[in-house]
Amino acid sequence: MATIWPLLLLFSTISIAEAQQPEQSFFRAGSFLTPTGTNSSWLSRSGLYAFGFYKQGNGYAVGIFVAGIRQKTLVWTANRDNPPVPGDVKLHFTSNGRLVLQTAQGMETGIAGNTEGAAAASMLDSGNFVLYNSDNSKIWQSFDKPTDTFLPGQKLTTDEVMFSSYSAANQSTGIFRLIMQQDGWLAMYPVGTPFTIEYGYWGAGVSGEGTDVTLNFDADGRLYLLNGTGISIVNITTGNPTKGVIYRLTLDPDGILRQYSHNMDQNGVWNVTWSGPKDVCDPKGLCGINAFCDQDAGCECLPGFKRVNQDSWASGCERNFDSKSCKSNEAVTGYTMEAELHTEWHNDSYSILTSSTQDACGEACLGDCNCEAALYKDGECRKQRLPLKFGRRTQGESSVALIKVGTSPISPDPRVPKESKKKNRVDILIIGVSLLSFACIILVISGILFYKYRVWLYRNISNAP
Repeated sequence: MATIWPLLLLFSTISIAEAQQPEQSFFRAGSFLTPTGTNSSWLSRSGLYAFGFYKQGNGYAVGIFVAGIRQKTLVWTANRDNPPVPGDVKLHFTSNGRLVLQTAQGMETGIAGNTEGAAAASMLDSGNFVLYNSDNSKIWQSFDKPTDTFLPGQKLTTDEVMFSSYSAANQSTGIFRLIMQQDGWLAMYPVGTPFTIEYGYWGAGVSGEGTDVTLNFDADGRLYLLNGTGISIVNITTGNPTKGVIYRLTLDPDGILRQYSHNMDQNGVWNVTWSGPKDVCDPKGLCGINAFCDQDAGCECLPGFKRVNQDSWASGCERNFDSKSCKSNEAVTGYTMEAELHTEWHNDSYSILTSSTQDACGEACLGDCNCEAALYKDGECRKQRLPLKFGRRTQGESSVALIKVGTSPISPDPRVPKESKKKNRVDILIIGVSLLSFACIILVISGILFYKYRVWLYRNISNAP
């Protein structure tokens, strides 16, 4: 019996020690990270999330990513619109409590705003990176500053905005945004537009709920809106409690809000469990200006236009022909009208006419030097100037887009027409061939003269006494 008590005491001590182990790992002031090597990130206690450097373009950036899976996934980015940093920088948690990037030349860039006085930092298993003061109170957290991704446990409160990334490989601010509005609606808009129904392309909410509505996200994947009294007013997605499954909500570069799930036990990939809106062409501005979205074919330039940037549609399209200056007292020549059926764009017309036919609408635009496109629908002809925004194919609609297209293509060099360049190349070739032929003729004549000279010389020598 005497030997049992020491064993019980030992087991009791171990149990108490395990119970007292912190649920998170702390990093103290004076710590630092570097982009290369083994000290590039701070892990959460379970190793699921990490805060630190990740590869970005030709350099590095600082962010939070899911590290505990094969498919490392970025969920937050610091200073997302800054250029990548070189490999010789350091991320310092300074002695006075600031989190800064420091270059080899000594220049500093803040990572978490003005956090002077922070005593400790922690990467939580929720994906939240937190700074604490000496009283162990939170003074900054990444959950309050979302970039393009929302994690379980986060809240989006009134007037808070989440922006898409520019592309899958570029985490700088993109062209779409999600906002929790003051009227209690969660809505999405293209960047640079007012928060009005005219520009919105998706929303969820209940009218009359006031300014205290929040977007909430539970660990089981449930996404919902709560009003100011804590009552659930909208279920965007239903929860599905499954052991070993993690979730994230991302406003993707294409303007679609998607909820993803990942099964940790199966070591699989991220699967889309919900998305909104359902129509891939609903996000306004997806294809940029002077272009339109087709559900089947994707983005296309309007007739007479070409892509500005081959790597991204965000910049839209530009003319592939030379446009002439508009003078009201001159006839419009050198143009034709091309039609795109079942196509429309944002209504920004400067003139509306009643036209009996599509051809009459096209002629009206062709004869107006201010008109660069017209939209014909239900006997109405709307004249517009460039740029044309939010173009898309319409399903079953009778609208026709009429585009004024020049008959003279743009020359690669406006100072030298393409035809002149070809003519110059031909002239140079002819001159070269002529010179070569002349040289050959001279060489042949020289050979003949030299041969005759040798014959003459031989005969004179033979006949000499």
